Amino acid sequence: MQVNSTNAVSTLPAGKDLPHLAGVGASLRQVFAAHFLRECPHVLEIGGHIRPVTDYLTHHPVSVTSVDPKTTAYEAETLNGQPCRIRHIPKKFQEVDYDYAPGSYGLVLLGYSLKPFGMHDPLGELLFSLIDNAKVVVIEYPPALERATSQVPHIISRPSVKVRTTVDISLHDPEIADTPYAERRLYVIDPVAAS
Repeated sequence: MQVNSTNAVSTLPAGKDLPHLAGVGASLRQVFAAHFLRECPHVLEIGGHIRPVTDYLTHHPVSVTSVDPKTTAYEAETLNGQPCRIRHIPKKFQEVDYDYAPGSYGLVLLGYSLKPFGMHDPLGELLFSLIDNAKVVVIEYPPALERATSQVPHIISRPSVKVRTTVDISLHDPEIADTPYAERRLYVIDPVAAS
């Protein structure tokens, strides 16, 4: 299910690289994220892999950037028939410079599975700065993934954020139903403005 098929930015057939997320139900993750991002002039996704949130956005952002070492490099200047700077960058998020004004972007981490980059732990100053300065943050992951369950609580329990919404999703698509990744958890968090 592609909410927006006008851009066709996904270059691999659904499920070619992530077969367990190839089912129709799995795309609900992007649909939920797109819903919570609709007030954001800029969208930054870390970990879009082969199915970035870009195709699911229904609003008219100024820019969309998706950063993942396994994504296909892509650039475009329109989204949903409107001007929009789209960049899909095949790098680790720690290798990219970000220059967003505080509160101007939504941060998306679907299938949260951040790994260290060299000597840099994924939970560090860069990630926390991106979270703290976002307008809204959407994090989604399978609780069966130890890397995610060991990191996400450090994010959502920080005093600089407030959990707005928690959604537990059970995917029954045949591609994922018999895997430990069928159960998913999605958090929508709001950074707390400094007083």
